[in-house]
Amino acid sequence: MPAGPDGAFKRTEQHCPQCGKMISAAYAEQNPFPEFPCPSCGVLLDISALKKNELFANDERTDGRCNAALKVSYDSYNEFISEYSKNVSRGGIFINTRRHHEINEIVDLSLIVPGLDHPLKIKGEVIHIRIHNVPDEDAGVGIKFLDIDSESRKALIDFMKSRDAFK
Repeated sequence: MPAGPDGAFKRTEQHCPQCGKMISAAYAEQNPFPEFPCPSCGVLLDISALKKNELFANDERTDGRCNAALKVSYDSYNEFISEYSKNVSRGGIFINTRRHHEINEIVDLSLIVPGLDHPLKIKGEVIHIRIHNVPDEDAGVGIKFLDIDSESRKALIDFMKSRDAFK
């Protein structure tokens, strides 16, 4: 994400010219074609016709990230998937993958954390997709945790603290 004035990060917001609803960068990025449907109203959009607003803000992530290759498994489109995380935080995980996902897709994750006898069970929502025009090591999906029991959250935080991810 490029930095703007005073070191703030720049984020581009795109809006549908028909309904005015925001189109996430992740949604636009996952559509490699010059035209795609608006996720709100369904009108066919020409990518060059989208209104763009540049927003400057500090890094929007509120939680520290822990770089960790943890095994994570889940079902998606009737397929059992086993991948590895790139990083994890108190509020979410980035899974290194090139598999197809949809924004707002709900997934039930099974996350293997070293030192635990059983995988953590976490319900999450796909909120970010990076699979086009990026190197393999940067490709993947960002998943926000929706439901994680307090014992699992504590185990995950303890793991991240053991890695000096945050205090």
